[in-house]
This record gives sequence, C-alpha cells and structure tokens, in this order.
Amino acid sequence: MIEIAGLPAHILLVHAVVVLAPIAGLGAIVYAVAPRWRNYLAWPLGVLSLGLVPVSLLTAQAGEQLQNARPSSALIREHVEQGDVLKAVSVVFFVVIAATLVVSYEPIGRWFAFLGPLRSNRAVRLALLVIAAAAGAVFVYQSIVTGHSGSASVWTT
Repeated sequence: MIEIAGLPAHILLVHAVVVLAPIAGLGAIVYAVAPRWRNYLAWPLGVLSLGLVPVSLLTAQAGEQLQNARPSSALIREHVEQGDVLKAVSVVFFVVIAATLVVSYEPIGRWFAFLGPLRSNRAVRLALLVIAAAAGAVFVYQSIVTGHSGSASVWTT
C-alpha cells in the first residue's frame, strides 16, 4: 500500500481531487460562457485539466490498495464504482478541454495551424464550448458524488 508519512496515500491525495476537480469544472464553464475571461483562464485550465488526469488515476490506485488492505463494505464498493467513473470523467474532461483550447484560444491554436478550416468554423467552436461547459458540470458533479460516497464510507457506522 502506498503511504505518505505513515498514512495511506489515498487519504491525502483525495484532497487534491476534491478541491481541484470542481475548480477545473467551474473554470471550464466560465471559459465557455465568458469570452472576456478566456485569455486569463486558458493556460490554468489546460494545465489543471492535464494535471488532474494523473492525480485522479494515482488517487484511485492508492484507493484500490487501501480497499485491499481493509475490510470492504457496500459503501466502500459504491465509492470504488464512483471513483472509477471519476477516473474516466477526468480523462474525457482533459480531452474536451484540450480540443476546446486548440479551437478557441489563438496562442495554442497557432501550434495546430494544420487544423485551420476546423479552427475557423464557428459552429465547431461553439459546439466545443458547449461540450466544455457540460464536461465541466459533469466533472464538478462527479467529484462531489465520489467525495460524498467516500466520506460516507468512512463516517457512516
């Protein structure tokens, strides 16, 4: 089992996901609906969405090791299922944000000049912004549901 300072790593890593995933999700929603904020949000949102993928996967791995070391219950199994969904959501969220930034944020889009016709298509840009906002909302929701199921598995007797 992965440990940090004698504590199971899952207990410590989960805080990064619980705090950063809703921030990233809300950032995606703001990016999509507030064009004037895009210049400020593009890089932090891209870096945060990329960083959350390995953090989510590592947290889940540490959680699976913790589950194998402790007695299991129905609440823990539910939390594991929610964690599996959150892993997938974090990967999909990153892909959606990356595509959205390539199409809608010029400094990043320059690196992908070969996508010129796609990047200049307003319908594609609008569709990706809508999908990014929806992905942000799903990411916020799933992180809350997963965190709640985890805390319920610990604190419910």
